Amino acid sequence: MKWLDSLGLHGTFFWVPEPPRWEQAHEVWRETLQWACGRGHDFQLHGLSHDTCLEFGVPQASTRRANPAPFEEYERHLAHWQRRHEAECLQERLERGIGHYERTFGSRPVVFRAPCFGVSPGMYEALAAVGIGVSSSRGINPTATAYALERGNACRAGACTPPEAGRGTSPRPTELADNLWQPDFPCVPWTESPGVLEVPCMEDLCIGGVTPEQAEERLALVISELEHFLAAAGEDGVLVIGSHYASMMRTWEQTRPLLEAMFEWLARQGVTEWMTFAEYATILSAGT
Repeated sequence: MKWLDSLGLHGTFFWVPEPPRWEQAHEVWRETLQWACGRGHDFQLHGLSHDTCLEFGVPQASTRRANPAPFEEYERHLAHWQRRHEAECLQERLERGIGHYERTFGSRPVVFRAPCFGVSPGMYEALAAVGIGVSSSRGINPTATAYALERGNACRAGACTPPEAGRGTSPRPTELADNLWQPDFPCVPWTESPGVLEVPCMEDLCIGGVTPEQAEERLALVISELEHFLAAAGEDGVLVIGSHYASMMRTWEQTRPLLEAMFEWLARQGVTEWMTFAEYATILSAGT
């Protein structure tokens, strides 16, 4: 948060109401959350317990490459998960989460993000029933995330070389990045029945951390993804930059300059106005 403050940015943090030992967690973090809200940062709802990627539905099929376990679990226990994903069941989980949120923040959440971007028709029905009209639970291009994770695993296994080492036999970073643009969804928000606005999110390409050897290639991938997004979204797009702070902090010496270079590049493209999801929802409700 202090880093965001140094950049003059306010962030939206998606908050899990019932993590492990949640009563203790609420007490430990209460003062920090109040401090962050006082500085203009925003907190919204991120499932209930986030104990499974299937908590509110099934992740996008393209994420199976990077994380097959949820799909295997869903297929093994199909009837169980179909019952769990009925609107009535998910509404009960949302109401529990909203109760925790109200006691912690003194207001109701206005945006929801499903764990692992796992969604279902019942999730959207339940969101509408509890009065949450905005979701950000779809990733635009999981193919890029899968590549970033696989690349990170190769580096940790000692098989990672800088992009220059493969020049002449392998694509340059920018060429490789362009080949990875295989979006699952349009780059503009759309409405899911029965009336919930879905605002898709850019991929977190630092989710597995960034080693010094990966930095140049990863920045090229991030910028390529943004170039494709800006070209596809036009004037109707809403750019949502997603990150997992625990993951990016593991390699903060590399992640921080990469993200700062990303914001500098976006500023050169004219992208200079940022807002929290709460501010965005306020604009939507005002019809402006």
